[in-house]
Amino acid sequence: MDHAQRMYGLDGEGAWDGGNIAFALRRSDRLDEDRFDVPPLVSGCGRYTLVADVRLDDRAGMAAALDMPAGEAAVMSDTRLVLRAWEKWRLGLFDHVYGDYALAVWDSQEQQLTLARDALGAKPLHFHHRDGFVAFASMAKGLHALPDVPIEPDEAALAGLLALIPESGPGTWFRHVWRVEPGHYVQFSRRGMVTRRHWEPDRNRPVPVDFEAQVEGFRELLDRAVAARLRGAGRRVGSHLSAGLDSAAVTATAARLMADRGGQVTAFTAAPRRGADLPGKPGRIEDESRLATATARLYPNIDHRVVRSGGHDLASPLDQAFLLFERPVLNICNLGWTNRINDEARQLGLAVMLVGNAGNMSFSYSGTTLPGELLMRGDVVGLVREGRGLVRSGRMRWKGYLARSFGQLVPDTLWRVAGRLRGRVTRLGDYSALPESAVVQYDIAARAEAAGHDLGYRAEADAFAQRLRILRRFDPGNYNKGMLAGWGLDIRDPTADRRLVEYCLALPTRAFLAEGLPRRLARVGLADRLPSEVIGERAKGYQAADWFEDLQRSHHSLHDELGRLRHVEGAGALLDLDRLEAALENLPADGWARPEVEREYRLKLLRGISAGHFLRKASRTNA
Repeated sequence: MDHAQRMYGLDGEGAWDGGNIAFALRRSDRLDEDRFDVPPLVSGCGRYTLVADVRLDDRAGMAAALDMPAGEAAVMSDTRLVLRAWEKWRLGLFDHVYGDYALAVWDSQEQQLTLARDALGAKPLHFHHRDGFVAFASMAKGLHALPDVPIEPDEAALAGLLALIPESGPGTWFRHVWRVEPGHYVQFSRRGMVTRRHWEPDRNRPVPVDFEAQVEGFRELLDRAVAARLRGAGRRVGSHLSAGLDSAAVTATAARLMADRGGQVTAFTAAPRRGADLPGKPGRIEDESRLATATARLYPNIDHRVVRSGGHDLASPLDQAFLLFERPVLNICNLGWTNRINDEARQLGLAVMLVGNAGNMSFSYSGTTLPGELLMRGDVVGLVREGRGLVRSGRMRWKGYLARSFGQLVPDTLWRVAGRLRGRVTRLGDYSALPESAVVQYDIAARAEAAGHDLGYRAEADAFAQRLRILRRFDPGNYNKGMLAGWGLDIRDPTADRRLVEYCLALPTRAFLAEGLPRRLARVGLADRLPSEVIGERAKGYQAADWFEDLQRSHHSLHDELGRLRHVEGAGALLDLDRLEAALENLPADGWARPEVEREYRLKLLRGISAGHFLRKASRTNA
């Protein structure tokens, strides 16, 4: 098992044999304090043994809570501090530990094994259990090293991906392999297995009432979140920098914090090739380099690198993605620019890459549920006032505003009919490669309902519930671990900082939408660190805007992939192969900005091929 996961840790290894249980770990040192301990670690009392993949956000706060002298904590690894916390609080540890972690603790007295992951799942952790035997590993390949854990795909999970059902429950993309869900712990003992959620944010958490104080609270937490993720990066850190608020906020904040110590941020922006005939998609920024450059120019210590598409075969990175991530990639057209950025970052010797993936549901939330919330509270005056503000600012029409206001009250059938008349996506077949038979076979409707996912994408009226559900719908752990193995990059997301997320979730929706200004908290709070054109931009970034050029370039390899799938058991039941092949053989010459064309090719075809490729590789066929 240790050997199978060697790509994820090249800085040393350790092992511990406890008789009927054994731990092993391969280290990938990214923190200065990692050198102080070689896990697995045994507690001073000898009762607990811990192995962990951990980066703490608040070492000083934890040391104080543990009543440890600062000098003692300074020569301890994060793993050692977590072990001390377990000794003191056991399951209460989760109320005190902030950061990214996956851990396993053996209690020799209780004969009990505990596995746990951080709130939003930055670190992966998988397990297998059967007939009194339990094994766990960061990645599934560690479990597949065991003869009792066959490598087999889970077709139902792939069907859920194609239907965009949130990743909920312990299932993974492989049969016989389960995951510890983000924000959960799993315990094994002679009494069996128990799973519990340990992270449940409080919607009634006290937050400032005054908007100016809310803004200051956000700014302070953002600074703290970015500073925590600069640990171990040295004098140079990488970051993604788009035209949007989230990555720009992270990049600018990192530059401000590193300036005093002479540090530099290398900011990467993906952009289409020069001269590309872009589709001109309404309301989208197809080349984000101009606004990203405006942000970078504000800070002398930002080394801005625009990574332009040079064209790539969409099928060529799929084998590598399967090896590194052990999960299907939802949008394979993004692999080209992410891999180019990763390649350049590796050449520069960067060890840490900052991203801003969770910002839309934390500080830069748009406040879209406010109309429904005002209606449900009976605040007719507020409902009209906010609608007038949005319409006057040109951000919304009355028809769309009323749909957001009354959507949760409209019967499902009427909502779908109205949506189709407006050209909205209301049916699974609009964007999914699943045939109708697969929708029935894999019980998509019931699974979506159980996961709290509305296949009709109705308007909602509860910002807290909506954002928390979306934050929980995606598990980043495998991607983060794969980036470490493939490029030596430790991916860190300050926008997913637990303290920042909990604070933003508790804020009233008017903090995010008021007086016709969506993303109000971010636009006001970031005004002193981002250029005005970025703050005021209404359009959204459009990743891989020249994706159709790569699609045309990849015709032969994608056709070959679909042909191989004809010989893979289960592929015909999972995918509408006839429709995918027909789409590929009839590529349009233009019109790539039309919604129906984008859905047919970028969503149905490419996502179908991605799911099919995973099915083929995991089936271990010769196709």
